[in-house]
Amino acid sequence: MTRTVEYTRNELLSVTTEQAGRTEEPSLLAIDPLATRTFELSSAEVLRGLAEIDGRYSRDELEETLLETLDLSADAAAALVADLIEAGFLRPADRHGSRTASWEATGWRAALEYHEYIRDYPFIDEAVENSDYEDVKGMETEIMREYRAREEPPAIYKDYDIDERIELPPVEEAERVSVADALSTSLFGRADSTRDALDARTLAAILYFAFGETGKLQTEHQGPKLRKPVPSGGARHPTEGYVAVFEAADLPAGIYHYSVREHALERLPIDTDPEKPLLWGIDSDPAALIGCTSVVERSMWRYREPRTYRVLLHDLGHVLETLRITARAAGLTTMAGFKFDDEYLEDCFGVDHAEEPLLAYAALSTDP
Repeated sequence: MTRTVEYTRNELLSVTTEQAGRTEEPSLLAIDPLATRTFELSSAEVLRGLAEIDGRYSRDELEETLLETLDLSADAAAALVADLIEAGFLRPADRHGSRTASWEATGWRAALEYHEYIRDYPFIDEAVENSDYEDVKGMETEIMREYRAREEPPAIYKDYDIDERIELPPVEEAERVSVADALSTSLFGRADSTRDALDARTLAAILYFAFGETGKLQTEHQGPKLRKPVPSGGARHPTEGYVAVFEAADLPAGIYHYSVREHALERLPIDTDPEKPLLWGIDSDPAALIGCTSVVERSMWRYREPRTYRVLLHDLGHVLETLRITARAAGLTTMAGFKFDDEYLEDCFGVDHAEEPLLAYAALSTDP
């Protein structure tokens, strides 16, 4: 006996009128992350029909539903169902359910959408094979020229137009620690009991090795790029550093942005005496809090596909580990965290959550 195949609506399907790189007039686009495909819809009526499909349906039931909802003929309804199945808008219930049910049941629906959307994303190497370009370099150069013709690359520095700037000691004045000692001490989480307070010289070294500039690289089509102690995808370096100083030997309490250009602290006009925020999982009293944001435009300008969001997190990971190793080598207790009140800390550092989200923090403490 032949088992009747049942279908469900592709719940991960999303609809938009915009797509990166499109220059023509906006169209109604349906994006299917399960198949990494985008379709241009001829009519919004298709969406009205899909909205009526809520549950498991046999093919006959699907045709009947669309026939009644969209006032179609029997032949037109059958043809539309066939097209929707072929496009992936309707999927076999068992296969679709087993693939997504566990994610949705645990509250990971949004994560599932992103995970599926970037899975098997086509790379430029594959695109070259079906193009008139001889190699990846030629195609990439033309793409960069097109981007540059539309708009200039985002600034490699973030600068604040403020009067109060504290120049930090040059990194050469930092305490000398061998690489072997730095790596070995970073395995332990507690501070050196002989350290009394955080000071500008120590903070300068921590910020320099995590965010500082070691040189520049000039490119033909992408403008200048920075060289830093940490690696970054495409040398975009989207991670910026902010510092809330609570207690330091030779620095006033306040909220600061670390200026990569000047190797200095730019005091932000936010709060002259910042309160220590509630941080989950930290049992020590932080002397300072380093906020790590991501200037997403720096990566978005160059890499116009959603998979690139992964690289922002890789970039952040390098910065956090460098912060931890450098701080521990200086005898400080360190604690990196991702669990915090986003709105509160973003307001604290004065950043916009869409343009420059705060992704993590590193707390520095002298408590042993």
